[in-house]
Amino acid sequence: MRPTRREFVTTASAAGAALALTRVPRVIWTAPDDPPAQWRPGIEDHITSACLVCPARCGIRGRVVDGNLVEIGGNPLHPMNRGGVCPRGVAGVQALYHPDRISSPLERVGPRGSGEWRPISREEALATIGQRLGALRTEGRPEALALMSGYCAGTMSDLWDQFLASFGSRNRVREEYDDGTDLVMSLMHGVRRQPGYDLEHARFVLSFGAHLFESWWSPLQASVAFSGKGNGGGERPRFVQVDTRFSRTAAGSHDWVGVHPGTHATLALGIAYVLIRDGLIDERFLAQHVAGFEDFTDAQGRERSGYRSLVTRNFRTEEVSAVTGVSVERVTSLAREFGRAGRSVAVCGSDVTHAADGLLAGLAVHSLNVLVGATSRVGGVMFGDATPLQALPSAASDPTARAGLARGALGLSGVPFGDGDTALRFAEAVAGSSGTAIETLLLYYADPLSSSRRPDVWAEALERIPFVVSFSPFLDETSKHADVILPDLLPYERWQDAPAPPSYPYPVWGVARPLVEPHAGGTHTGDAILALAGGLGGTVAESLPFEGFEALLRERARGLYAAGRGMTLGDEFGRRHHRQMEQRGWWLPEHRDFDSFWSAVVEKGGWMDLFYDDADPARVSRRPGGRIDLMPPELLEELEREGRPEALYGQVASPGADTGEGDSLLLIPYRVSTLSSGTLPLQRWLAEQPAVLPEVQWTPWVEVSLETAHALGLGEGAMVDDVSEYGRLSARLTIFPGTAPGTVGVPYRLHQRDGEVANPMRLLDGTADPLTGLPSWFSTPVRLERA
Repeated sequence: MRPTRREFVTTASAAGAALALTRVPRVIWTAPDDPPAQWRPGIEDHITSACLVCPARCGIRGRVVDGNLVEIGGNPLHPMNRGGVCPRGVAGVQALYHPDRISSPLERVGPRGSGEWRPISREEALATIGQRLGALRTEGRPEALALMSGYCAGTMSDLWDQFLASFGSRNRVREEYDDGTDLVMSLMHGVRRQPGYDLEHARFVLSFGAHLFESWWSPLQASVAFSGKGNGGGERPRFVQVDTRFSRTAAGSHDWVGVHPGTHATLALGIAYVLIRDGLIDERFLAQHVAGFEDFTDAQGRERSGYRSLVTRNFRTEEVSAVTGVSVERVTSLAREFGRAGRSVAVCGSDVTHAADGLLAGLAVHSLNVLVGATSRVGGVMFGDATPLQALPSAASDPTARAGLARGALGLSGVPFGDGDTALRFAEAVAGSSGTAIETLLLYYADPLSSSRRPDVWAEALERIPFVVSFSPFLDETSKHADVILPDLLPYERWQDAPAPPSYPYPVWGVARPLVEPHAGGTHTGDAILALAGGLGGTVAESLPFEGFEALLRERARGLYAAGRGMTLGDEFGRRHHRQMEQRGWWLPEHRDFDSFWSAVVEKGGWMDLFYDDADPARVSRRPGGRIDLMPPELLEELEREGRPEALYGQVASPGADTGEGDSLLLIPYRVSTLSSGTLPLQRWLAEQPAVLPEVQWTPWVEVSLETAHALGLGEGAMVDDVSEYGRLSARLTIFPGTAPGTVGVPYRLHQRDGEVANPMRLLDGTADPLTGLPSWFSTPVRLERA
C-alpha cells in the first residue's frame, strides 16, 4: 500500500525537523584533568591530519591547546570533504579521552571471557607474541597463524600482507565493507574494483539503495557534491533516491521513490525499457564500446537474445509498476529525466547487492550507466588510477614460508564469483576441524562476536584457537576472549596513510599524523608488526627493513614524488590549475627535492591527482576485445550450470511482495550513519543524532508503519521482541510512516542499556546469493511479540 498524502507530509516534516536537529554543532571537548593552579593560557595550534574512524578517510584539522585536542574540523584543502566533517569525526575527541580506554597491554590470567587480566609491559607483550610466532615457524606450521582485520586500506593493509607472506600464511580474513559492486565491474568492465562516482560533475544522480548521506563509502563526498562545492559552487545535481524505507538519505534527496522490498533491479530495467523505447540511449557509445546489447551468437554457435530484446520483452512499464509499486507515469518520467539530463549516473548500493540475486540486480542497475554512456566520463562512473606509491620490497621467503603458503587458506570460497562471507566460512572451518587448524589468531579492528550473524560459530572457533591476540584500544566483545591485548594508538596519536575510498574517482593519499602525544600504554600496531618481524629474523625481517611506521610512510611517498603527476593538497585555484595543466600534457614540479615534498605532504595533509584521461579507451573496459559486456559469457555459463539460463535480465516475481502469512513481517535491516562503526558505547553523544527519528534515541528500536502497528495491536513505545526462526532481538517499537507496510525496519548494531549488542544480522535466515555468497539482508520473515 502506498503512503497517504497525510502520511507523506508527516514524514517529510519529520525529516526536515530531523535534519535541522542533526546538524553538527560546534562542539569543543577538553581533556578530563583539571588544570593546575599555576596554569596560564598556553599555545594553540591547528594541525592537519586524516580521520580514520570510517572508510571515508576525510581530511581533518585538529585544534590543540596546551597539547590537548579540543576540537576536530575538516581540512579545506582535501578535495573530497572540502572542510566538512561528519558527526563521527567531531565525536572522535570523546574516544581519545574515553575513560574505558585500555591503559596498558594486558595478559589474561583467568578463564576466557572472565575479565581477569594483569597489566604487562609493551616489551613483555611483544616477547610473548614473538615466542608463539617463532614456535610456529620452528614447528614448520606457519599457516597456523591467522589474521582477522577490519577496514584498513593503504599501507597498514600492505604491511599485514607482507608480514603474512614472509611468515608463510595465507590465512587473512577480512571483515570489511563488501557491497559486491566490484564483481559487477569485473564482469562488465574487466576491472575488479568498486566503481568511482563523479557526483560533483553529474547533473542527475539516481541512487538505488545507496545510503549516500549515512553509511555509504563517504557521506561527505555526497554532501559536498550536492552542496555545489565540488564544482566551484556551480550547478547542483538533481538527486533521486530509490529505496524501500524513507531514510535520512531519502529525506535529503530532491525526490524519493519508494519501491517494494527487493525490486530495485526491476525498476532499473523498467527505466531501461523506456530509455530504449524512447530513443534516449547513446547509440554511438553502444556501437563502439559495448557487447551484448543486440542479439548475438555465442562461442558455441547458439543464438542468444541480447540486452535490448530481453529488456523490451520482459520489462514493460505496466508489469514493472505492478511488481515495484511505482506508477507507470513515475517510471516513465524517471527514465526521461535520466536520459535527457546529459550527465546522469546511477549509483548501485548495498541494498541492491545484499539480496538473493544481488549480483544480477547490480548488473541491472549499472546497465543504466552503460545505456547512456556514463562510464569513464565526467559526471559518470570512473575507474581512477592507482596511487603511485613506492612499492614494498618483494616478500622474501624461505622453505618454511613456501611450505606454509603452499598449504593454502582455510574457508576458501565455494562460490563462482567473489569471496562471499569469508569471516563466517573461516570460523566454520576452525570450529569444524578435527585438530587445531589455527594456533594463533591476530585481531586488528575486527569484532566478530559483535558483528557476525553467527556469533555462536565464532565463539566455538575462538575456543579452538589456543592463542588469541587483540590490538584493540578498547575492550570489545571479542577482545574479552583474547589471551594478550596490545592496544593500538588512537587515530589522533599515530602515523597512518588514508587513501580516499573507492567511491571517489580520483587518487587521493591522505596522511594522518599525531595531533597529541601518544598514550603511554598504547603501541602503534604498525610498529609492533615491524618489531615482531625483526625479532623473528631471517627472511621475515628482510622483507620489512623499516625502522618504524613513520619511516615506512615516508619511503612510500617517494613514489608520489617520482610519479611526475599530481600535487600536494591545495585550494580550489591550485586544483584547477594542475588539472588544466595535465589536460594539456604539462606537469611542473612543486618542490626542489623529496624532503621539501614530504614536508608539504605532511603539512597540507596529503597528495592528490584530479586529472582523469577519459579519452583512454582502456578505461572503458579491460575485457577481451576492449568492450563493456552486458551479457558476460562466464556469467551466462554459470547460470546454465545452475539451471536458470534466463535469469539475467529475466522477469522474476518480487522477492518482497509476499512477506508471509498471519503476523509475519519482512525484516529490513539498515545501517545508520553515526552508528555503522559499532562504536556507540564509546561515543554516546552520537546517539543523539541517529536518523530521521529525532525522538528515538539511546535504546534499540524497530520501525513499522501505522497500518502494520494497528494490525498487530501494538502502540508507539511498546517494548517488543523481534523474532525469527534463528534469533530474537528486544527493542522499542516506533511507528514511522516511511516504513513500508508488511515490513519491520531494524537499525544495525545498536546496543542495549546493559551493553549487549542488538544486531539484526543474527535474525537472518542464512539465504545468500549463490553467485557471490554475500548474505541476503531482505529475505527473512519475522514476527513481533510483546516483551
